Formats: sequence, structure tokens, C-alpha cells
Amino acid sequence: LGIAAAETSPGRALAGLRRDFDRINEIIASLITRVEHDIAEQLRPYSLTHASFGVLALVSLGPMSQRALARASRVEEQTISQTVDRLERMGMVTREKDPEDRRRFLVTMTGAGREAFRHATSKDRAEQALAGLPEADHLRAALATLIRRLGGENYVPAG
Repeated sequence: LGIAAAETSPGRALAGLRRDFDRINEIIASLITRVEHDIAEQLRPYSLTHASFGVLALVSLGPMSQRALARASRVEEQTISQTVDRLERMGMVTREKDPEDRRRFLVTMTGAGREAFRHATSKDRAEQALAGLPEADHLRAALATLIRRLGGENYVPAG
């Protein structure tokens, strides 16, 4: 009886742990869906998509090559090129020759891009949701750690 109990106890513990992970995954998936919906609603008035907003966020820090944008966004250069084309047609970015390498273009945010980016980021729904929670700072730190562990080494938390 003691041996059988010892053999099944780790199995039960693993099953319980698996249920905990499954529940955490459900919660995270639900949060992601909600946040993506909120972001899409926030970007819609500025005709921005998740992808175009990501490019604006990156070039808000300064001009970047399309290759650097693709790498930072974890997409192919062709994909980022299409996003930059769209933003350029909208007047939110320009492509300018890189003074250090004339073969390369740098993507730079325009005044219209800065304005759209400023308006699109003026209401931080996630921060509004966290406001007043005593665990908010701990949650932010834990989520930032998870992002970094999952390959987001360039992630810089807002604020």
C-alpha cells in the first residue's frame, strides 16, 4: 500500500500541476483576446493595424532600417515592407537614404505618424484595469519576466 501510494502521489501532483497550467493558459488566452480587441478598437480611428502600430512604436524611438524593423517585429522583411508601404501611403512614415549606407533606407516617423501614435497611446486600458490593484507592480514585473524568458529580450515595459 505504501509503495502504491508513493507511486501514484507524484502522478496526482503532476495532474494537479497540469490543471493549474491549463487554467493559467486559459486566463492568459482570455486576456490576450480581450487586449487585442481593445487595441484594435483603439487603433481603428487612426486606420492603424497591430502591425502598423508596432512599426510606429519602433520608429518612435528613432529611424530604423526595414531589416531592423523586421528583426525587432519577428517577421520577414517582405512583410515589414508591406506594412511600411501602407504607412508611407498614409503619410505616417517616410523612407530616407541612410547617410551611412546609401544602399539602405531608414524608416522615419512623420508628424502625422507621431500624432496618430500619440493619440493611439493616450489611453492605456491595461493600466486602467490595473489601477488600484495592490498586486499591480508585482504582476507587471512577473509578466515582463515571462516575456523575456519566452524570447522577448528586447522588451521594455512602459512607464
